[in-house]
Amino acid sequence: MAYPLLNQGVMETSKPHILIVDDEMGPRESLKMILNPYYTVHTADRGAQAIEMLKQIPVDLVTLDLKMPGLTGINVLEKVKEHDPDIEAIIITGYGSLDTAIEGLRLGAFDYISKPFDVNHILALVRRGLERRNAKARLRQVKSDFLSNVSHELRTPLSVVVGFVYLLLNQVIGKLSEDQQKILETVYRNSEELLELIDNVLWMTSLNVGDSTATIEKFDAAEVVEATIKRYEKAVHEKGLKLSLQLAAEEISIVSDRSKVERIFQNVFNNAVKFTAKGEITVKVQPTADRGSVEFEVIDTGTGIEEGKIDSIFEPFHQADTSTVRSFSGLGLGLTVARRMAELIGGNLKLSSQPNVGTRVIIRFPSQARNSVPLTVEQRKYG
Repeated sequence: MAYPLLNQGVMETSKPHILIVDDEMGPRESLKMILNPYYTVHTADRGAQAIEMLKQIPVDLVTLDLKMPGLTGINVLEKVKEHDPDIEAIIITGYGSLDTAIEGLRLGAFDYISKPFDVNHILALVRRGLERRNAKARLRQVKSDFLSNVSHELRTPLSVVVGFVYLLLNQVIGKLSEDQQKILETVYRNSEELLELIDNVLWMTSLNVGDSTATIEKFDAAEVVEATIKRYEKAVHEKGLKLSLQLAAEEISIVSDRSKVERIFQNVFNNAVKFTAKGEITVKVQPTADRGSVEFEVIDTGTGIEEGKIDSIFEPFHQADTSTVRSFSGLGLGLTVARRMAELIGGNLKLSSQPNVGTRVIIRFPSQARNSVPLTVEQRKYG
């Protein structure tokens, strides 16, 4: 029987990686023989081993035997999708459990096949699974390029509008009436929000295509915080919020990419202002006990988030309010960009929250404190 030739003329290093997971040696080795001429094939005889291999090799597609001791094929499928939702999976079952196979499809498997399987059938399934993975990657790239191009085109004229409105507000061109002042302030505030949204889209597309460039420099953490507070102080004042800023009396330095640190803190602080209708926002900046990092802490008394929904708010374009008439503007990118960017530059972002109580976000960056004297805390009240 002639096998359909796949990936002819492709270098060995560019072959897709297939992981076969089956506790039975016979079927596992047979499938390996079938796929070996066309793909880079890896095998695992139990679910736990397969999950460990996912961390070490770039898997494109897995074949999963349903009935295995320990972790079942369904258990492994769930772990695979947690690790990388784009990895395609084909379920192989030998005992006619159609209901379980359908459950696998519901969890994101590409297809299923029963033992004993036809050689051409399994080869065709693998090929189609990889084609779907490639199609999703191409679609993601097209979407990323589109968002990036549109955002760039929007940002340039919008920046000009913001610049001219700023000049008008500062009465450089002429004196304004009270009504004119209010109108221009509304235009300026909404234009700034739109610029911020566009910037987050640009940052997100940059992160998605693997832009890992960073300009490392040493700078004062307090400068980043105070510049952000100044930027949003009008919004804080209009909502009647109290703002408490707690900075270490000594100057604390961060050694990192300043523009990225600024964007991360702006996104977190803006999120706190947006979702806090009344009460207080507290910002703390202090070195860790070992003085190897600096912690930015933002605590608000806002709407809060249910525990089961915390992970989902870091998904791109996730909206806390999914109703047709939303109370809050934005695309749901702020915290996504903040966390991914923090990880990119060697930091981390952690969030805890309670509904109707508030949210606490801690961002940690590598640092270098300039003094070694014991810290005292300087408190400043705003609002």
